[in-house]
Amino acid sequence: MHKFDDEASRILLNVVSHTIERLSMDPIALDYPKSVDFFKKNAPSLINEEGNSIEAVFDQYKNTIEESIISVDSPRMLAFIPSAPTKASMIFDLVVSAGSLCGVSWQEASGAVWLENQVIRWIADLVGLPRDAGGCFVAGGTNGNLSSLVVAREQYRKKQTDSTKRLAILCSDQAHSSVKSTAKVMDCEVIAVPSNEHYRLTAESIVKELDAHPGKYQAYDIFAVVATAGTTNLGVIDDIESIANYANKNNIWLHVDAAYGGAGLLSDKVRELYRGIERADSFIVDPHKWLFAPLDCAAVIYRNKHLASEVHAQKAGYLDILHEDEEGDNPSDYAFHLSRRARGLPLWFSLSVYGIDAYRQAVQQSLDMAYYAATQINKTSYLSLLIDPTLSVVVFERIGWDWQDYKNWSTDQLRKQVCFVVPSMVGDKPVLRFAFTNPRTSNDIVDEILLSLK
Repeated sequence: MHKFDDEASRILLNVVSHTIERLSMDPIALDYPKSVDFFKKNAPSLINEEGNSIEAVFDQYKNTIEESIISVDSPRMLAFIPSAPTKASMIFDLVVSAGSLCGVSWQEASGAVWLENQVIRWIADLVGLPRDAGGCFVAGGTNGNLSSLVVAREQYRKKQTDSTKRLAILCSDQAHSSVKSTAKVMDCEVIAVPSNEHYRLTAESIVKELDAHPGKYQAYDIFAVVATAGTTNLGVIDDIESIANYANKNNIWLHVDAAYGGAGLLSDKVRELYRGIERADSFIVDPHKWLFAPLDCAAVIYRNKHLASEVHAQKAGYLDILHEDEEGDNPSDYAFHLSRRARGLPLWFSLSVYGIDAYRQAVQQSLDMAYYAATQINKTSYLSLLIDPTLSVVVFERIGWDWQDYKNWSTDQLRKQVCFVVPSMVGDKPVLRFAFTNPRTSNDIVDEILLSLK
């Protein structure tokens, strides 16, 4: 199993051949999920004492399993927040995996950490964070939010050593679900402030909510406020500047969740909407969403990385050596993790190959596509745009439809391989939403989808 012999060579040839086939697929197949009964019949377990031939195992994956996995990089994948990794990033991910590149510490992986930190610095510069800023790559936004808010909590505890109040996080009612999950893990409360008529969180709406329920909220110590730069459901950017003013005035941590929308900082047309983001104490963005990296890749960055390392650096007799004579950073010190693959390298490789301007153009393409879709929706008599798109998410209604109608249509379109678009809820209203992150989603695809709703 651990020797590169004829068997390993045959495995490699199968994998490389299929990878080339997959990478060159044009258009990329959307595919669709299968039933449990289908898998019981067509993909019985191959795990046994004796093992199986390479051909039998790979055949099951290629001809049965892979076709049941929706391709997140298909230009017809518009549900949730799709992923559209560049070819260079996907190819280099093979290098990371084949090399089993560990990215825990400087001592073990100084070269990998050096390159990952170049990308972290590039992102920090986009945000406008100072030279002391730093962080690492984690698996996703949930891990990034948890890691950031744990640091926020520990900084607050330094200042409030005698308080017996329950800790709480402020955020919008449009904030990502991971904020609530994070609070549950941390055993603290979430104060979900109603967003304004534009679905944005503002300092004014925070003050209004707290003043309306003084008895309820006085029982809490608020240690952090989360502003969202690109809400998942609607693609809205909170009023970060006013929230930063509120956080500064009340001496609490400002965390900006830009998991989806952070890529918009590359566009001169929408960058002004992020005003105040440079004042964040911590920030996350998921390159596997709209910065064209493979899953799973999220960046968490702190204004002062040393505050994070104080909290997250793990201590043990067998780990002490990692912190002696350390010339660079240990990624394991900046988030709630230890073992990790060097998941930032595919993004580094792709950025280095294609250049920042290519990324800028690709992000703008998604913004332009959202504008086109919104314009076409407004031209129809049977669709109604919920709000004008801020970034690359477009939310709209099919007039006269209920949840079941949306669900039936969604299932039918996926079966026909027209698109993967699923219904969502805004308040108590069912809606449809397009999330554009793939530069290869065309006007023709959008027109085809809209016509299917007639």
